[in-house]
Amino acid sequence: MRTTGETAAVAECTASAVAELSIRNRLDELGRASAWLARFADSLALPPETVFRLDLGLTEALTNVIAYAYPDRAEHEIRIRLEAEGAAVLLEVEDDGMPFDPLRAERPPLPGTLEEAPIGGLGIHLIRSMLDECHYRREAGKNRLTMLAKRRESDESRP
Repeated sequence: MRTTGETAAVAECTASAVAELSIRNRLDELGRASAWLARFADSLALPPETVFRLDLGLTEALTNVIAYAYPDRAEHEIRIRLEAEGAAVLLEVEDDGMPFDPLRAERPPLPGTLEEAPIGGLGIHLIRSMLDECHYRREAGKNRLTMLAKRRESDESRP
């Protein structure tokens, strides 16, 4: 049984290798989005390391949108799309929040030790570091962050 906001493509993602999900701008939706990504990844037998990188990118991007994109605090829809393209998986997060290009954000200084690390502020850095490509565009009043995770040889070689 599909949950609200999932398209039929999720049930058949092995055949089409495309899935879409709509969530609300609430932190309690993060678990549902992560589980949806895991089902898509399972259907394609993606290596755990690739799934980890995709899930990290999804969680960090959604957390930023939910926390900062909507000053009105009203309910908004966030659309997520996954598409397998050969040896890569494309992940797109689309929101109607305030215009913001996370890829133009300054890279934070990295702490010397764990004790020096601030809480928060490294999400965009993690996305840039863990995903192979990241692109942003603003069109039709929406932010679109596209991330690409390529299957790496090191992802495949681990048991």
